[in-house]
Amino acid sequence: MTLSHISETLTQVVPPAPALNPRRFYQLMTVLDERHLLQNPDEIVELKQLRMTTEETIAIPNCGTFALTDWAKKQLASLLGIQWSRWFQSVDANEKAEEINRRLWRNSARMRLRTSRTSLTTNGKAGVLRAIVTPAYSPISDSHLGNALKILLWPLEQEPRILRFEVTDRSVTFMMSIGKPFRPGDDKVIGDVWGGITVRNSDVGYASLSVTLSLVRLLCLNGMTAPIPDAILLRRTHRGINEEALIDKLKFSVAELPGKISQGASVLADARQRTVQEPDEEFLRILQIAHMPQRLLPELQAAYSLEPEQTLFGISQAVTRASQRLSPEERFELDRAAGTYLHQNISAN
Repeated sequence: MTLSHISETLTQVVPPAPALNPRRFYQLMTVLDERHLLQNPDEIVELKQLRMTTEETIAIPNCGTFALTDWAKKQLASLLGIQWSRWFQSVDANEKAEEINRRLWRNSARMRLRTSRTSLTTNGKAGVLRAIVTPAYSPISDSHLGNALKILLWPLEQEPRILRFEVTDRSVTFMMSIGKPFRPGDDKVIGDVWGGITVRNSDVGYASLSVTLSLVRLLCLNGMTAPIPDAILLRRTHRGINEEALIDKLKFSVAELPGKISQGASVLADARQRTVQEPDEEFLRILQIAHMPQRLLPELQAAYSLEPEQTLFGISQAVTRASQRLSPEERFELDRAAGTYLHQNISAN
């Protein structure tokens, strides 16, 4: 399993893990449970108690030294008011550590440190610093979330297929199937579509928990948030929620999933009948919906050239095709924007 967005330091500490590609829900839960077991209890400390070493690791009192993920490094830089790459581009390790420690010594803010264990290495590092968040931050465990979903989905799908699984130092994203593939309106261009649920969770302060109804076009594995008004089944900030509360919040939506999947697929078929005049204008609109930069426009244009259908469907498929080349976090936002785009256009006419 490749962890994107991991710093070079972390790569030196943790050898690459073997490829993990869970296809069934029980395999996914094995991965999530193993990741959960590696996590240490959180530590709440004042920033001035931390020390940066010349090896670019953080020493935590009574815990040891930890390598930083890129995300944790970004959080630390924000707290200390520095621009890491720009400031330290031409300084040596001693100067870098001195500057960071000088700023740490002046900061009495109390922060919650989230760390995980790794195999011990000869350099003596205790593991990885995953996040620096506020003491009020109360993460929702990927493992506990998976158990809640298993209970909820049991009446509909006892062993869901895993259509996508992606892990970075910022988030965990997975998509589960619901039911069997079907063909909307018997449209051969669209082909078979699989309904499912996409879960994006971050227990390191990057984003809130999001559970959305999704559609995957099996011909090219393009996926998007279902283009219906209530596709977001749950969105929750990390302020603490137990497994029972998760089930309570989601259980009313789960019973309606088959009907919602069918509704979303109908919108997909309808989108093939709606022409567009200026594809680039539509792409820019979707980037705006996703709150993503216009510099991604060439990526969308290139994807469109592979399947140039001048319809709402063609635009959405170009976006979801292009999203497969981006980071999991960017892909999640673009796939969600593609579904929102279709819903807005179809419902407006």
